[in-house]
Amino acid sequence: MNRPIEDDPALPAVTLDIEKLIGGGRGLAHHDGATWMVMGALPGERVVAQPTRRRAGIIEAHVLEVCGTIHPARLTQPCPHAESCGGCDWPHIDLAAAGALKAAAAAEAAGRFPDLAARIASAVLHTSEGGYRLRARLHWDPVLGRLGFFGHRSRSVSAIDSCRILSPRLMNALPVITQALTRRCPEAVDVEWLEGTADLERVAALRPADGGVRKIDPSWVPSAGDADSVVAGFHALSPAGDAQSGWGREVVKFELPIPLIAPIGTFFQGNRHLLGDLFERVAKLAGNDPAPVFDLHAGVGFLAAAALSASPRNLTLVEPSRRAARAAARNLPDALVVAGRTAEDFLSASGNLPQNALVITDPPRRGLSRALRDDLARWKPKRILMLGCDPATWARDAAHLVDHGYRVTELELFDLFPLTHHVEILAVLEHAYPVRSSCASSGSETSWRRALKDPPTKVARKPVGGSFTRHHTVTKSPGCSANLREPDTQVLESDDR
Repeated sequence: MNRPIEDDPALPAVTLDIEKLIGGGRGLAHHDGATWMVMGALPGERVVAQPTRRRAGIIEAHVLEVCGTIHPARLTQPCPHAESCGGCDWPHIDLAAAGALKAAAAAEAAGRFPDLAARIASAVLHTSEGGYRLRARLHWDPVLGRLGFFGHRSRSVSAIDSCRILSPRLMNALPVITQALTRRCPEAVDVEWLEGTADLERVAALRPADGGVRKIDPSWVPSAGDADSVVAGFHALSPAGDAQSGWGREVVKFELPIPLIAPIGTFFQGNRHLLGDLFERVAKLAGNDPAPVFDLHAGVGFLAAAALSASPRNLTLVEPSRRAARAAARNLPDALVVAGRTAEDFLSASGNLPQNALVITDPPRRGLSRALRDDLARWKPKRILMLGCDPATWARDAAHLVDHGYRVTELELFDLFPLTHHVEILAVLEHAYPVRSSCASSGSETSWRRALKDPPTKVARKPVGGSFTRHHTVTKSPGCSANLREPDTQVLESDDR
């Protein structure tokens, strides 16, 4: 049941009655004046739980045994690696029955905001099959010769010869990659995997592990002779995700209504079964309003492409990763892509922005920063499409916007990570007050908008503390899909490093 490596020897195992699931997917119980959060427990069960950590009246624990009534969603034969592998935290739950539990846990996580929690609890959930992961990061232990996930709250690598979440292609590739690393790689490193929707769209890379070597030696990378039977390219990445050496393809393709490429080392939605559904729902929610779109966490342009597929419109994409931004510019050649800047930096430097806009946000698990929440509240764009991967931070961000005149008009859930407690919230917030169809003010034709009028072969770089200027030319390249080149499009790049 995904046990931590070490139990707390100062506390004995305790029998607990589990009340409900809470944020993080754990079971809640109370005993001797303490609040217990129990990994592997389900509502209504009586369990024997072993404490693992104590802090300020809260005891974390994991299930040793289920006594009496067993929750109907509990698998009688969970994943054989569940005891040692941290790849998923709900390996004991039947996929077919997990939806209601996941929605309940998400609603509890958003419990500080009852109205939003109620919307989450009653929302439609898009479910997924197993074997779903298009991308993964595994860990190589050269001492034990293991390639797999870390254990829960552990740096010990758990070897996996079967897995319910990894794709069949990656499972077939594991023995080949493991053998190559055994011969070549003497250091602990991470192994990145990315596959597209076509059969041969598979690439991999070595990346420095946290606390390990700072740079990948090119000789550690499995050669084409080692691995071309399972991947179309294998590379060495910097800690930031830039490809520095290797062979073969760097990018994979995704066949969507607007085809997309993504390079190894960049973020992309990772569920093969729900990728098309998510694209379709974002397109539907974006609608046919031709108002400009600002994607503030653009990645390689997945969500912006979905909005564009619904209706022609001006796109502005903001992405701090230059590598992802170059892919976004390649995917959406008519878009303005702001590379190397955060959403906060972009908004603080852009002056007036159009209030009739559709803004897209897809932040990391920590959610929107306070500065970005405040910027959006001051801007007051007509609609905000929010994709959030943590119900607690999504609810905090949405509540802030509701307090500033927005209302949640659409909300649904996507189970992009089956066999874990994680769930994605897709929502649309609309400003409660009507917005004129024209831009917010005469100043909205400055900064971002002006750049759209330049020829597509111009790059605008932004010096620290300065305004956008246009004085560099993009190097044109043939439309080669095998590796990422400079796109023939508009990219605003920051000089910040």
